[in-house]
Amino acid sequence: MEPATVFPPRLRIGILVFDGFEPLDVWGFTEAFTIARFVGTAYDDDNPRPFEVLFVSTERRGALDTPAPVRSFNGPRVAPDLFLDDAPSARLDVLMIPGGLGVWALLSPSDAPALLEWVREMDRTVQILASVCTGAAVLAAAGVLDGRPAATNHQAFASVTPYGPQVLWDNVSRWVDAGHYATSAGVSAGTDMGFYLVKRLCGRAVAETAALAAEYDWHRDPEDPIRYPEGAEVPSSFDSMG
Repeated sequence: MEPATVFPPRLRIGILVFDGFEPLDVWGFTEAFTIARFVGTAYDDDNPRPFEVLFVSTERRGALDTPAPVRSFNGPRVAPDLFLDDAPSARLDVLMIPGGLGVWALLSPSDAPALLEWVREMDRTVQILASVCTGAAVLAAAGVLDGRPAATNHQAFASVTPYGPQVLWDNVSRWVDAGHYATSAGVSAGTDMGFYLVKRLCGRAVAETAALAAEYDWHRDPEDPIRYPEGAEVPSSFDSMG
């Protein structure tokens, strides 16, 4: 009898969801992990999968047993798996904060202090802290990106970067891997970064097979932008010189 295959431990991917998140920021990133399979296993096998994705609500635990559904900016809702205050004990390996117009409400003077303290707490527990699109504004405001390279939505560059004046912002790359931190440019760039993180965490064979299964045109080189003219416009004092 052949010995049973022993698979690596399943990694837990947490994604913060909030009113007004951008759908593809969440679903594209999610698909990269959920379609991934260990080498030698099939899509419909009962074998363990490399990743488990959990949605984290901004709602804190109260009288209800489960968080309320959360509406994206463009309409579709999601049913979160965890309350915000349950996430630190959920043994997440990766936490991703997406973008969307709802980000600015998260950063309001009334809501930001508690959320940013939670981000700093999660920063101490996860292997990778990530953002997609304008979600980088939350990480920047929490101070965790200070002195590190990071990317954000090119079209929102001027709105996001003031939240992190000490961040080494990249206005060209599709995503930036800064070790413990991974940040992407806008919307579809988060899907590219998702497949990249699958490669980083589980090997290139798993990531390439996942991208093939998704029939996804994966942009593997983050410094080869698909948006032209290259890069986001950077506000500069030279603009006023004439």
